Amino acid sequence: AVPTISRALNDAPDIGDDTKRRVREIATRIGYRPNRAGVRLRTGKTNVISLVLSTEHDMMNHTARLIASLAGELRGTPYHLIITPFFPSEDPLDAIRYIVETGSADGIVMNQTEPFDRRVAYLLERDFPFATHGRTTWEHPYSDYDNRAFGEIAVEMLLRKGRRRIALLRPPPTQSYSIHMTEGVRIACEKAGATLKVIDDITSDNPGQMIEKSIPRFLVGPDAYEGFVIGSANAVMAVVSA
Repeated sequence: AVPTISRALNDAPDIGDDTKRRVREIATRIGYRPNRAGVRLRTGKTNVISLVLSTEHDMMNHTARLIASLAGELRGTPYHLIITPFFPSEDPLDAIRYIVETGSADGIVMNQTEPFDRRVAYLLERDFPFATHGRTTWEHPYSDYDNRAFGEIAVEMLLRKGRRRIALLRPPPTQSYSIHMTEGVRIACEKAGATLKVIDDITSDNPGQMIEKSIPRFLVGPDAYEGFVIGSANAVMAVVSA
């Protein structure tokens, strides 16, 4: 019966294991896939997770790794991953509002978080499932790299090489991980009595050509800087080229 097939595919506890196995084997053999529009009408779920990303080109190396990781975790589940882009000239909240108001996904993953991120506040207020790559001041699901520890370790490595004049090319200062990274670098430099220059007119997210043109002023003269702590791999290549 249709209800039995449906319940077997959805792992209902009152359906026997043998029946579930036979139903799944046949579904696989004939290439059956549930109609997502029908599933949404019946259950209210889309079985979609949306990864919301900026279209900034210098972020693409990180973006590829993030997509691959999420896709790997969703493999073998009923969920599918879609990308919802937004352009740097747009309000990042618009993409979030669209997903929530249209019900086009069951959950959201996003990055480039700020301490008081308006997107997070919006999702918390509406009790919409989400997780962030990066932290905010609020409690919510997140995954993050310890950027403060990175800043401290980077400075310690430079100090061991005899570098006492250190420059920090940080990510955009409004983002949480930039704040944590700067804090770690500053603490380590203060402890060692090293000179620190936080570069404030460019960031590690700027295009490589812009960074390459800007960095030489920190490399010449009696006050030249001897070591750099840098917030992205793309920016590292631009600084090395400079």
